Amino acid sequence: MNPTPAPAGAPKRDTVAETRAADGRGDPDGSDRPARPAHDHTLGFLRVSTFRGTAPSVVHVAAGTADGPQLLLGLHSRGEATLIRRGSHGVACGPGEIFARDGAEPVLLRESAAYELHLIRISRRALTLTDEQVRELSGRDPFADGPVASLLGTLLRQLVGTSPGRAPRTALRLAGAVAELVGLLAVEEADPGPHGRDALVRRLRAYVDAHLWDRNLTPAAVAEAQHISIRYLHKLFEGHGSTVGRWIQHRRLEEARRELARPGRADLTVSAVARRWGFASATHFSRSFRAAYGMSPSDWRDGRTKGAVGGGGNGPGR
Repeated sequence: MNPTPAPAGAPKRDTVAETRAADGRGDPDGSDRPARPAHDHTLGFLRVSTFRGTAPSVVHVAAGTADGPQLLLGLHSRGEATLIRRGSHGVACGPGEIFARDGAEPVLLRESAAYELHLIRISRRALTLTDEQVRELSGRDPFADGPVASLLGTLLRQLVGTSPGRAPRTALRLAGAVAELVGLLAVEEADPGPHGRDALVRRLRAYVDAHLWDRNLTPAAVAEAQHISIRYLHKLFEGHGSTVGRWIQHRRLEEARRELARPGRADLTVSAVARRWGFASATHFSRSFRAAYGMSPSDWRDGRTKGAVGGGGNGPGR
């Protein structure tokens, strides 16, 4: 059951945020930044605060514990900042990117441009998240891509960009939709551990192998097909010493080289092989092949099919 929303005029029992000049000397009522949110309202069981200011500024998001455990979502609709986390040198946070934090932990943002920042607090009672899932979400870098993240970002931008005057039942349902997407987000990219990551990489590579012919095989297409974000996809391949794009290119070249080396295929054209393995053109294929193997595809084909290169013993292996 969704928690009962706070009355519209209820006093706030914890400080959502304060902003000050980047040197820390700003006065709460100074002209270099707003002392209070430009907008502060509830939407169902969500509490939404919008801050606007000039740069350079520091936005301090205070820990909120008075209303019970919470999850904090942040979203810039304008501006760029560095998100400072405990034990971290900071990560970039651009417009449209979402960051999540355990509401019991303070957050610091160093704004480097004129900004509009939206902070959304969600009661943990409305979320089906474990403490471990909250820690994992809070530890992620700001994100915007991925099947669930893109939906959540779109919904949040719609909610913070319109007036809060909605019927109570509608507001509760919208808040519930946000909570459901946050729950899906936690499940979508939960770290499966070393063995689980290895299994996922094997599945990703198998998918790539099965679609090498497709010219539209890109990191974005692989991520979408496997229901993970591009950011997480790149992270997985980085852990195996490669990138997704390089792996796709490597596998295409490897399979093309195998085909060109098959006996009795001297009549096989380079263009046909390029098309079969998903290269944009024969020119692109030839240039990539020469860069990888030091000879042209036709030289490789002619040498292998006529038995003139390495006596047939240097063919690629699995």
